[in-house]
Amino acid sequence: MPRTIDATFKSEKAKRENQPLYLYTLEDYDGAGSNLNFAEYDQDVTYKGITYVKFPITHEFVAENSQGQIDAVKVRVSNVTRLLQSYLEQYDFRGLKVIIRMVWANELSDPDAYMDDIYYVDNYTATQQVVEFSLTGKFDVLAVDIPGRKYSRNYCGWKFKSTECGYVGSFAICNKTKGQCKERNNYQRFGGFPSVPSRRIFLS
Repeated sequence: MPRTIDATFKSEKAKRENQPLYLYTLEDYDGAGSNLNFAEYDQDVTYKGITYVKFPITHEFVAENSQGQIDAVKVRVSNVTRLLQSYLEQYDFRGLKVIIRMVWANELSDPDAYMDDIYYVDNYTATQQVVEFSLTGKFDVLAVDIPGRKYSRNYCGWKFKSTECGYVGSFAICNKTKGQCKERNNYQRFGGFPSVPSRRIFLS
């Protein structure tokens, strides 16, 4: 994807004293259109109407290869609070779109003074201290192992009201637990794996 940047961005980038401000968006992490927005900064940042929450997050230097394509990159997010861990236990992030946006702290009022790099989550690992995401410039579906699903005993992997889910009732949201699936008489379509031992998650 070509990078299109405006004159203000170019001018600010040329100033020696300037340091870029990085904003991160993980799109549609829950299958219901919700995004996670983080800022690699010491305070929350609002840009183009989006609030990015300050968070311990960083990524490797983004570079272009000899073919003009964006290389793979690793993003590291603190897991001390277990915020990311709670999401990973419910949703599979592989294949999701990630936007790394570079802006300038003194130009947040300019909606055009930014540069985006687009990635897709290839895989990820989690420890007690950090979650590390490996991102690629394009999500190569031909290289994905099938079925490529997360095996969780308590949480459903299907998108709510999708063909796989099969629920056609009046509820508009679902917390993806097997308990709620039973309450709505849809347990036969539950997308989790109750036989998986507790407190362990397997990635296929």
